Amino acid sequence: MATQDIQDQPQRRQSAPVPGPVSFDLSTAAASAVRRTTGMLLRHKLLIGTVIVLGTGIAGLVALRMTPLYTAQTLIMVEHRKNQVMNYQEVVSGLSTELGALQSEVAILKSPAFAEKVVDKLGLMNDPEFNAALRPEQTNWFYYLNPKNLVPDSWWNSARGDRPEIALSPEEKTANERTSVVNSFIENLAVRPQGRSYVIAVDFDSEDPRKASLIANTIGEMYLVDQLDEKFKAAKRATAWLEERITELRREAKMTGEAAEKYRAESGLTNANGETTLIAQQLAELNTSYVLARTKRQEAEAKLREVSTLAQSPRGVSAIGDVLGSPLIQALRQQEVELQRKIADAANKYGARHPTLTALQSELRDLQGQIKADVGRIVQNLSNEVELERGREAALKTNLDQLQAQRNQQQESNVTLRTLERDAETSQTMYEAMLTRFQEIAGQTEIQQPDARIVSEAAIPLNPSQPNKKMIVLLALVASATLGVLLAMLREQSERGFRSPHQFESATGVRSLGIVPAIGRRRRGTSPADYAIEKPMSAFAEAMQNLRTTLLLANPDGHQRVILFSSSVPGEGKSSIAAAFARICANAGQKTIILDCDMRRKGLHPMLGLENRHGLYEVLSGECAPNEVIQTDPRTGLHFIASGRGSALPQDMLGSSRMHQLISRLALEYDRVILDSPPVLAVSEGKLLAALADQTVFIVHWGKTKRETAMAGLKEIVEAGGEVVGVLFSQVDIRRHAQYEFPDSGRYHGYRRYYAN
Repeated sequence: MATQDIQDQPQRRQSAPVPGPVSFDLSTAAASAVRRTTGMLLRHKLLIGTVIVLGTGIAGLVALRMTPLYTAQTLIMVEHRKNQVMNYQEVVSGLSTELGALQSEVAILKSPAFAEKVVDKLGLMNDPEFNAALRPEQTNWFYYLNPKNLVPDSWWNSARGDRPEIALSPEEKTANERTSVVNSFIENLAVRPQGRSYVIAVDFDSEDPRKASLIANTIGEMYLVDQLDEKFKAAKRATAWLEERITELRREAKMTGEAAEKYRAESGLTNANGETTLIAQQLAELNTSYVLARTKRQEAEAKLREVSTLAQSPRGVSAIGDVLGSPLIQALRQQEVELQRKIADAANKYGARHPTLTALQSELRDLQGQIKADVGRIVQNLSNEVELERGREAALKTNLDQLQAQRNQQQESNVTLRTLERDAETSQTMYEAMLTRFQEIAGQTEIQQPDARIVSEAAIPLNPSQPNKKMIVLLALVASATLGVLLAMLREQSERGFRSPHQFESATGVRSLGIVPAIGRRRRGTSPADYAIEKPMSAFAEAMQNLRTTLLLANPDGHQRVILFSSSVPGEGKSSIAAAFARICANAGQKTIILDCDMRRKGLHPMLGLENRHGLYEVLSGECAPNEVIQTDPRTGLHFIASGRGSALPQDMLGSSRMHQLISRLALEYDRVILDSPPVLAVSEGKLLAALADQTVFIVHWGKTKRETAMAGLKEIVEAGGEVVGVLFSQVDIRRHAQYEFPDSGRYHGYRRYYAN
């Protein structure tokens, strides 16, 4: 809200600028970014340099104090060519050469169990390098660099919270100590595959080069021994299991074989080889007889039907004779034909009523009757034969059905038998396979070989591998430089003050009156008012001249003569600038008077080398006339009214009508009436003076005054009715200011050849 109020004031005086075309030149943007970064680094070079020196120095000191370690390396090659003595699938198969298998072997070499074996073999429990309990207590100065060692254990326990201590038995303490030694051993061990080869590199670090070589070689030997032990153990376990399994399979094969034979005997099956059984043979023969009987029955029925049909036909007898092929019927048929011929002859010869013809006809009838009787007997015989064939067929069918039922039952029994036989065969096969496998393993156990071999034993290292002091210092240098830059960036982002009038103008809309360079260290004992006169060609004096010119251009008609110098808080250089500016104006021939309106601190008269016996207080209280308190600066002719020696309330005095009359009178008599005001945020008199002045120059300490504070002070002046002509930055480090990327950066530093500082 304050910013908005401040910005509204200047916007009423000037029109908004018309935005021009926007340029997207990447090279210009990159160059600007580089300049900004370089400037930031230069501005904080002291911080960055301090961090680099401290970080690198500490790292170098630590590197010098570190115990050198020697690394010995053993190379172990995993065999990928299998030399099998016997052609069978091994129980303990060789290692796979896949990456997963190599990583598994690496894990075995780094496992606590394997490390414990090496520790026991070499007796590292009694080595102080691995057993911290055997090391002497550290008392040198390097030990105390660790802050943790400076804090008593009781304090650490209190910080962690009171926890009951666990009482350990001697065995548990020994186990914990053993675990600590194993962990220390593993920390110094490095195991890794060599690229895409079958070689595993085993590195071990130790303070003693001979010890490093001994441990690395021992690890390789123990690894091969461990492989053989595991193979023998696996073979032993497999042999024991096979013995138990063989016994079970032998008993199972015997039981299944006996069950199959017993069932075959009970079921009446001839054999177990798939040969034809007795019932099957009988069934085949009976089936053949049944088929023949059925054929004969069908033939007899066909003949009977044909004979019965022919017996009813006109040619029945002759046809039946031809069909049956009976000699009797054929003979009777010939006799019948002969009698019919005789009857025909007799009829022709004797006539129709002749006795001979009658006798022949009677004989023919008898003969035909005999034929019919014979045919009837033949038909009856055929019918009997049909019934006989039917009975025989039915009997055969009954027997066939019975045998078929028996065969079906026998087939069911045969299925069960085959199942039992397969079980017996399977048991026998498994028994024989297990027996063969047992014999193979028993023979292979004697010729087991490890799946790896040592291709390079560890030699005694002559040079330490750790610490790499150069690398430590280099990394510390890079890390500290990075940290320094980060701290510089953090410090840059955390800056609360304004670094350029351009920033202030962008934030508030108040115009810039320029910057006032800080006086060099060699001139710190000289007041700015004296320095401006003694060094008229200096950058500081030029800043005052620039302020004077700017105010003249802002007031071409000369009506605005009363100028107030104000600030937000004390210590921003307001009084020093006011005194220096007043001397510059007086030295330029302008009739100038300066009033010390800060009745609380009363610090302006020492800057001018004048006295404070009578002053503004005495004039406002009526004790003295203005002419009686005016002092003249002997160096420039500047007139000066001190604050006076009174102690009444300043706000009552400065807000009185006499103060208004005094300012009005002085404005008529002088070209410049300069008021030195107390800070507006500290006391209220500054706002009263802002209402009396024609123009107010707002002073901001470069980089020190917080932005919120400066904007709040400016808001107080504007709300009091003051006419803020612009902002002036004081005590500017022109060298650091030149390192920023602001439009006015390097204003005095870039042209320092023009000034005589």
